[in-house]
Amino acid sequence: MKMNQYPCNDYSVVAIEGEFDAKAVEDCRQDLQNLAGSAEKGLVFDLSDVSFMDSSGIGALVFLYKRLSAQKRSMHLIGLTGQPARLVNLLRINQTIATHDSIKAFMSIH
Repeated sequence: MKMNQYPCNDYSVVAIEGEFDAKAVEDCRQDLQNLAGSAEKGLVFDLSDVSFMDSSGIGALVFLYKRLSAQKRSMHLIGLTGQPARLVNLLRINQTIATHDSIKAFMSIH
């Protein structure tokens, strides 16, 4: 997994590429935990280049969502397709964490 972070207005966008699975979460656990303090309004995860996500990837996202919510900040997921999109929908994560088709769609309402 490859992870890049960049600012966008008062949000921090985290672009993830590759497989967001147990090994990837373990390899970047500290980086993921540090993300919760990195943006004024919250985090936007660009998952458009994620080819596979397992329960560890979902768990990492939910963990960050809970931390951000406790701090009165938001979290958004963009670009979900394929298996990651099916998993997020199956687990109904999209009913709690806002999802958007693209960064452009996200920016049009934020």
